Amino acid sequence: MSIDSSRIGTASFYKKAIRILKLAKKPDRSEVFLVIKITTAGMAILGLIAYIIRLVLYGVILQNQM
Repeated sequence: MSIDSSRIGTASFYKKAIRILKLAKKPDRSEVFLVIKITTAGMAILGLIAYIIRLVLYGVILQNQM
């Protein structure tokens, strides 16, 4: 790869990045709250799954000790 081709690739990347940034918009309040709700629900589901797995493993350990 020559130096000229890498410069062309870099310039092309910056042009595309600037175009995308011009098209992007700041999310409104409802979109932000939707993302917060979805993220919170996902974290709660993962926590619940982890808690259930921990209870099951705790039960298995207690069974083995008896």
